[in-house]
Amino acid sequence: MNVVAAIVDQIIRCFEHHGGPGHIQNLAPWKGEYRNGACRNHWQILDEDCRTSNAANRHTVTISDQSDHPCMPLTSLRLNPEVLTALGVATTTLIAATPVSSAAAESPWQGRRPPLSAAPSSQMRVDRSPTSSTQIPGSAQRPEAAPITQLPALTVTAPASFLAGPYTITETHAATRTNTPLLKIPQSVQVIDRQMIQDQDDRTLADALVNVSGVVPSQPDADLFLPILIRGFPAEVYVDGLPLFGNAAETAPTSLVGVRRFAVLKGPNAALYGGGLGAPLGGLINVESEAPSKDGKGYVAMRIGSDNTLDPYFDVTGPLSSRVNFRIAGEYQDNESWIDQVHGHRSSLKPSLSFQLSPKTKLSVYGQFNRDSRLEYSGLPAMQALAGKLERNAFPGTPEGQPETQNKSQIVTVQLQHTFNDTLKGQLTGRYYHNETAEYGSFVYPQLYPPDPATPTRYPIVPLDIIGHIDEAAFDANVTDSVHWLGGTHRWLAGVNYDRTNFSSDLGFNGVARGTIDLVDPRYDLSFGPRLATTLKQTDRYRTQAAYVQDQATYGRLGLTGSLRLTQLQFYEKEQNTDQTYRRVSPRLGATFDMWRGISLFAGYATGFRGAFAFTGQEAPKPITSDNVSGGFKLALADSGLYATLAFFRQTRENMPTADPTHPGFSIQTGQQRAQGVEADLTWEPVPAFSLTANYAYTDAEVTRDDTIPVGERLARVPRSSGRLAARYRWLSGPAKGLSLGAGVTALGAREDTLPNTVSVPGYALIDAQAAYTFSRYSVQVSGVNLGDNKAFNTYAYLGFPVVQPVQPRSVYLTLKVNL
Repeated sequence: MNVVAAIVDQIIRCFEHHGGPGHIQNLAPWKGEYRNGACRNHWQILDEDCRTSNAANRHTVTISDQSDHPCMPLTSLRLNPEVLTALGVATTTLIAATPVSSAAAESPWQGRRPPLSAAPSSQMRVDRSPTSSTQIPGSAQRPEAAPITQLPALTVTAPASFLAGPYTITETHAATRTNTPLLKIPQSVQVIDRQMIQDQDDRTLADALVNVSGVVPSQPDADLFLPILIRGFPAEVYVDGLPLFGNAAETAPTSLVGVRRFAVLKGPNAALYGGGLGAPLGGLINVESEAPSKDGKGYVAMRIGSDNTLDPYFDVTGPLSSRVNFRIAGEYQDNESWIDQVHGHRSSLKPSLSFQLSPKTKLSVYGQFNRDSRLEYSGLPAMQALAGKLERNAFPGTPEGQPETQNKSQIVTVQLQHTFNDTLKGQLTGRYYHNETAEYGSFVYPQLYPPDPATPTRYPIVPLDIIGHIDEAAFDANVTDSVHWLGGTHRWLAGVNYDRTNFSSDLGFNGVARGTIDLVDPRYDLSFGPRLATTLKQTDRYRTQAAYVQDQATYGRLGLTGSLRLTQLQFYEKEQNTDQTYRRVSPRLGATFDMWRGISLFAGYATGFRGAFAFTGQEAPKPITSDNVSGGFKLALADSGLYATLAFFRQTRENMPTADPTHPGFSIQTGQQRAQGVEADLTWEPVPAFSLTANYAYTDAEVTRDDTIPVGERLARVPRSSGRLAARYRWLSGPAKGLSLGAGVTALGAREDTLPNTVSVPGYALIDAQAAYTFSRYSVQVSGVNLGDNKAFNTYAYLGFPVVQPVQPRSVYLTLKVNL
């Protein structure tokens, strides 16, 4: 009899999704059938965060029992202590059942939900206490003719495979603003959890994004509005569902400490998201913060290693009272670099509080205080560096007296959640974000100051500085409800959004070289000099008002998702004399079809739009638009631990600014770009001890229409092929218990450095590895990157120039951690 074991599996998955034991509500047979001599019982489990009749929120399992007894719906269940040993839950097993007519057509429960307990609020509570028991009250109403049969007690031991692997994520809130299984989302979505970040010793968002197909990370030190790319187009970073305006160096988390997970949504997402200059064109990365917990726990850690890295960090949470919980996480990192002269330090402090105002109302406040300071690197001239004619670690600038680039930000987010009834919920989220950037750079400028042919490796060095300020206030309010309508189950979402962003920037640049430097044998004696007078000023103001609605409908095995957003964006740029108001209707349509249990097909269409940043033209700028068509299939095979997504996509963006051939120095919007390809992401965890992750992307991204750039030119920074393979093994018992080993290889093909294409940067493969040992409250981890010491280069495109940056050489780090 595998009924209990299968239900235990579902209960465990509920626990893992919500981070530990909680309420399991309304365990009951959804439908009992007797078909072809076998009993098929459909069991439904609802937990306290999924109290809804919407099938998408049910943890449902179907069991076929080949015994000859009639269908026997469960009315009481207790579980054996051995079943949930890993969770520390003690229970016993008992089943009481009621025979049901074997004739399916005569079954009183055929095709509909049976009566539940007379007390609808009765619940099953699971505690970690070793003396606790778990029980679900039986049905108080039974068919009068059905005698009660007491079955003997069963002892069930769930094998280790019933536990979901540490990297397995089965649902997300980010893609639909509702908790939805990944199988039911008509979009390619990948979620990277805290456990993977920790196991791979990822310190930045760029480190972790290599685990997602089709993503080109932007390095933390790559300033000047170099965005993260998804499927070849710019993506945006959101934190807890709201946008942060700016380039990736400003908006990406300064520290991954205090980050629970992040979700990568591929393709435009204007139907549910927007703010600042508009909605994402290529995709969205939503970073989810760790929430305060009532369970007192935490850790402190120290990481040291190559380039004189010193990196203490911590994360502590617990209760302040019965209704108030706190969390505080922080990190400080100080390091030098494999680049001559470059050094930096960054710090992040993330306090948060949660208030349980009532059993149905919760208020949470999240804070972030981030600071990043470093000597700015501007890249080596690409052609000579790739030819091996320059010192690869040379600093092409004026380190003497050059101030460190400073990036400071403060973020305060307030979230209010209220449950009106079992299906109707509401959420209000507000944020204030402030950023100050003081950027000081020195760089080679061969277009203005080419090297002397007699000394081709000696370059003039030109300084610049940029002082920027960002103030952003954002607000989102939405409600969700579930209804049965037109023969299906519908989960509705409706919301409004407001965003106010002020941006200013002062550029100091006079084009006067401070001297020359030989990048074969550099001597760092050039002086940066005094701060330059402002030569270009930009003052922008953006206002977004939007309303959106979404319906997630389920008709048997068919799922339909439709979203619509009406957006008004007021776009004001003082110096460019731009004062425009854009009104856009942004749709998203998608469908999923459950082919078999754990296998679904999906297809979707979505759009995005943004204002043209810093556009200088003879006519008023038009919004840049994008649209995406994608489809494929998804796997969620719990029995084998295999989860995967295969997606085919084609997306375009229109109204790209391009140089005006009749008015030098101005731009026009006639450009069109297209990206198409295939992506695959896979996680395989057949047992909790072993994890295998893999991803691959083929991306064909090119110019398809332009007045000055040749059609067919490849988009900058986008490799045709890229991917990663990584594995980890953990010893969970025996003499080596607590030991784990991991390794991975990240590879990508050649990329164009700039658009128009000037130089192609060869691809590479980098090997990383980790070894960790945990004993009692302590753990130690050793990690290494680029273990093959590959002398490769990354695209960099500082100021749009064809420059490159050497990849990090072989580096090794040691982390010591103490759990509190």
